[in-house]
Amino acid sequence: MVFMMDYELFREVVPKIFMSYLPDEFARYSLRTDRTEKVNETLDALHLVLPSCPLDSLYPTVYLNHMYEEYEKSGNLQGTLELAAFYLAGVCRETERKNIRITPQSAANNIVMSLANTEQNREMLKDMPHREFEDLSIIYRYVIDTGNPLESVLVTAEIAEKTGMEEEELFHAAVKNTRRLFPPKVELLRDVIVEIFIDSGFSEEAAREMSGAMQSPIYIISNEQNVNGAVSMLYGDSLPELAQQLKSDLYILPMSIHEVMAVPSKMVVLEELVKLVEENNMERIRLGDRLSNQVYFYDKGQKRLSLATDIPNKRLDGKGSEQNRTDSKKRSR
Repeated sequence: MVFMMDYELFREVVPKIFMSYLPDEFARYSLRTDRTEKVNETLDALHLVLPSCPLDSLYPTVYLNHMYEEYEKSGNLQGTLELAAFYLAGVCRETERKNIRITPQSAANNIVMSLANTEQNREMLKDMPHREFEDLSIIYRYVIDTGNPLESVLVTAEIAEKTGMEEEELFHAAVKNTRRLFPPKVELLRDVIVEIFIDSGFSEEAAREMSGAMQSPIYIISNEQNVNGAVSMLYGDSLPELAQQLKSDLYILPMSIHEVMAVPSKMVVLEELVKLVEENNMERIRLGDRLSNQVYFYDKGQKRLSLATDIPNKRLDGKGSEQNRTDSKKRSR
């Protein structure tokens, strides 16, 4: 019988032995542990730090929570630590090569914005510049690399101080940079499904036939990288142009922090959309990627995006929502 550690024991043991899995070249580094606020969750972090590391440097990091998930799947502690050490060593070498430093000069072209749920992230938001929009908050990221995978860090109060920018300056820089670095993308869901079928080996004819059952025009709004793309709905032209094209007001469904769906309001029932969004969050989307349990309404005439619902279960982790789960109701507009 294989002994499996619970998470509390894993969190206690791994930091004590992790350095032994790194190559000898990292002997000059030290390991720092802390609790790090991430979008929707707080994670246990391991940072690899040089004793002489400048204060404006970024630390290579792995998260014990993610390591434990891998350990649970494999049951192999040594393999889990070897894999995490290999990843962290690679990140550390790349960080040294790029000599990444956050400065006022670099920040001007590298600050972008994304969205987070305000209620779920109240603790995180206390320590970072942000601005609220309905039940969401616009937060800022410093982009290190737009490649695959995308590398960025959340702009905390400490990082904002390094940039020398106040929140208003961060916002204006982010509006410009986000559109430039992450161009918005609006796609018909049916076309996306066709592409998926074709990539899976189906002919175009068969793919279009299988997707033909979708009667309502449903659109996906994201960005070209499909990362943190939900913020694209706040761009000045994405929703107005789509509403004009469909000649209809729109309901906006926050499927994740990476994308939202838009549907003509006259073709759907709001209560069914609320159920769809909540089920999607709780059953399909991992906690760190959830955006909101609400549905939004875009008024074509007023060119205004607002909440369509005011549901009681505003948290995204399910805590306290079971006893409060009721039918959603329209907010008066």
